[in-house]
Amino acid sequence: MRQVMIETIEIELKPFLKWPGGKSKELKVIIPNLPNCINNYFEPFIGGGAVYFAINNANHYFINDKSKDLVDLYKNIKSYNNKVLFQSLSTIDDYWKLLDEIYEQNKCVFINAFTNLRNDKNFKLKVEVEDIIKTLEQDFINPLANTFNFDFKFYLKELNVNVFRKMTRMRKIELEKGLLSDEDVDLNILTALKSSFYMYFRQLYNKPTKYNINPFVYSSIYFFIRNYTYSGMFRYNSNGEFNVPYGGIGYNKNTLDKKLNYISSEPVQERLRNTTIECDDFHLFFKDKELNENDFIFLDPPYDTEFSTYDQNEFNSNDQKRLALFLINEVNCNWMLVIKNTPFIFELYNKPKIKIKYFDKSYNVSFMNRNDRDTEHLMITNY
Repeated sequence: MRQVMIETIEIELKPFLKWPGGKSKELKVIIPNLPNCINNYFEPFIGGGAVYFAINNANHYFINDKSKDLVDLYKNIKSYNNKVLFQSLSTIDDYWKLLDEIYEQNKCVFINAFTNLRNDKNFKLKVEVEDIIKTLEQDFINPLANTFNFDFKFYLKELNVNVFRKMTRMRKIELEKGLLSDEDVDLNILTALKSSFYMYFRQLYNKPTKYNINPFVYSSIYFFIRNYTYSGMFRYNSNGEFNVPYGGIGYNKNTLDKKLNYISSEPVQERLRNTTIECDDFHLFFKDKELNENDFIFLDPPYDTEFSTYDQNEFNSNDQKRLALFLINEVNCNWMLVIKNTPFIFELYNKPKIKIKYFDKSYNVSFMNRNDRDTEHLMITNY
């Protein structure tokens, strides 16, 4: 079977959110296989928008997603009234850096508490931590008061809980494996502080109605959470609440500076101004669109897996069937679908006039042997 290596390409615009299953790495495969001429560009499952940002030759862009929070973020970044969003993000980023200063300025009291725990197994750590947080209460609260004046009692509780648990865990590790280095102690305590701030914002994200949060401020909270959640995961519990913890030590030094500058930059703003943004089921998204021969649809739908809940929006096997029937029978312009290979997906699109290629982890691309199931991703097109 013949394989073709795809040349490296340069991308001017890039996604500003890390998105599970995002296609940034696959652009070297996708871009060379796009049609030469694109009038209007459509993407019904936008996610992080790697392909959307990479395509520069469309006249107009139409993007859609069933995640309301995601769509609202795109719309609010685009909005002429986006000043509140950018100010909120600046406040978050400044505060994130300030946590380093708060720890450095009060390092001795945290270290003393942990040292006392080391030296006395009966040391009342919980009481000591509560005293520390109480003493520093205004240092933690005041910088947030103007923009995020919501339930500081919850934030202070998280500080108490996270610092206590972290120090308890650190001591347990020491008893099992030996003393932690001074650097490790610093990193772990700082992580407890930053995790507390993250958990506070996770609470705000999960309770927007309770706190009556401004939509632009809420989008800033969503943006922060998506950048600092563990491994970029976005998972919800049975009550519909986001429940992924903070990313951990490796995220402590991350900042939003570059991304804030990027999303407010003219190239991004210009792209969004030239984009119609919607939040709907894919079929409803296309219902009022007049697709012409030179239009193009790119699709990166949720994968065909047993667990198919997508940002609180289910996309199951029946939805996959609806999508395939729509693309094959109703669409009169070029389209490309990129998706993980499963027998179910392959059979949906193994139809006359539909072309199937595959690419593996090395991004080698081949026309598919239709009896070969040992592949990574499918690139399915009608052209």
